[in-house]
Amino acid sequence: MPGENTSPDWLISVEDLTLQLGARPVFENTSFVIERGRHCAIVGASGSGKSTLVKALTRKIHPTHGQIRYQFDEKPRTYLYPNEILTLSAETHRAFLRQYAGYHQARWQSFEGEDTPFVGDLLQFSDSPEAPGTAALRQKLIALFHLNALLGRKIIHLSFGESRKLFISRLLLRAPRLLILDDPYSGLDTDSRATFAAALEQFLAAGDPQILWVGQQVEEIPQAIEQFFHISGTQVSNPGQRPIRSTPAMAAAAAAAHLEPFAAQVRAYAALLAAQAVAPQTPQIQMEAVSVAYAGVKILENVSWTVRPGERWALLGPNGAGKTTLLSLILADNPQAYTNIISLFGKPRGSGESIWEIKQKIGWVSSELHLYYQETDSAFQVVCSGFFDSVGLSRHCSASQQTTAAQWIAAFGLHHLAQHPFAALSSSQQRQVLLARAMVKNPPVLILDEPYQALDERQRSDFNDLLAQLCAHTPVTMIYVTHYHHKLPPFITHILRLAHGSVREQRPITH
Repeated sequence: MPGENTSPDWLISVEDLTLQLGARPVFENTSFVIERGRHCAIVGASGSGKSTLVKALTRKIHPTHGQIRYQFDEKPRTYLYPNEILTLSAETHRAFLRQYAGYHQARWQSFEGEDTPFVGDLLQFSDSPEAPGTAALRQKLIALFHLNALLGRKIIHLSFGESRKLFISRLLLRAPRLLILDDPYSGLDTDSRATFAAALEQFLAAGDPQILWVGQQVEEIPQAIEQFFHISGTQVSNPGQRPIRSTPAMAAAAAAAHLEPFAAQVRAYAALLAAQAVAPQTPQIQMEAVSVAYAGVKILENVSWTVRPGERWALLGPNGAGKTTLLSLILADNPQAYTNIISLFGKPRGSGESIWEIKQKIGWVSSELHLYYQETDSAFQVVCSGFFDSVGLSRHCSASQQTTAAQWIAAFGLHHLAQHPFAALSSSQQRQVLLARAMVKNPPVLILDEPYQALDERQRSDFNDLLAQLCAHTPVTMIYVTHYHHKLPPFITHILRLAHGSVREQRPITH
């Protein structure tokens, strides 16, 4: 039994564990051991309970029964010292960034960045004496994660992917005994994923720190991972072999039962857009030689772009290419729109339109929005906030709005979680709630910035089907941001590719 294990070969011993999730007990009477010196992975579908188990391992939540013991030194104990276990996850990354920007538009306000630190400052720790070798490790991390070009940039002006590489480096600099990587590639472009994978291979080979990988994308798990814990229905199976990736046919079969709720919503969406039809040649977005800079650093330079009704654009480019800044101009969040030639929905910016009139026509989901969402709101309140384009629900929804919100929650299969706190949901469930929030007002323009982040294969297939139905049956205009440019869905009609803030490619595509 794990509770009787006195061998020095274990690092963490989970003994007869039971946790509480709301009013429901989960992981009842669970026991397993994470062995010392063996990199391991917790694998399971979205919503299976992976994040809940990680919170228990890191003592963010406490067992209702049983115990978790740690053997980081000679004597087993039930407590942790600071920095012994550190976690890279969507939640910890959000907490890190929110220290420097209290609301999601802050990074676009030049005055907000005056007191925020530079990247170089954040790779120095002044709160405690540095351990021997830290300076050498810092230089190694700067090289491994290609951070040298970012050292003179303020954190508030980094892209989401750039800030993730910084955050990973900060965790490694603290020399944890165990580093938990929960969906670590989230928000990273193709080159950055390759950079991270190469850096990780070095740490895996050295064995320091020991790695616990958490995720559902089996193909992303490094080959050096030796021990696997499989989670299904908030239960842990015994350590086993590397899981087999499901095939597209398996994913399609699993998704088939979920399509009808989406079909009903698409019919309603189509009827509303038909009533609001605009002239097909009137651009919904038009930019002429747009440039944006912060503290002398050019983020966008000479970008011209026209988007007409019914076009579906893939917006491509590496981390830091300027994609998020470009979207901030469309979303009416960036005041530099007024110093450029930009028209939205046929009206030049600065001609008297309010930002709320613009936002009413746009549905949006992104990691930027996810960062700042209120943790006390219920899932239903988050979806309802989409009617008012607010972060948090501060206004009362009408009866018809509440009905529509409930229908979208049901379409995503989340009706049973409608009254649960947003913060208590898994990362994939939170992302689905934000997708429902983007769709709830049936907007003529959808901006989907890495929409599949945190979703498992079945959930990605479901949402991809919804988008395909929307594009087939409605004139919705779409801007679809992805780092997986080799997997563009068939409904994409045009490509805009940025690099270093400039347009590198702009063209229609044929299928």
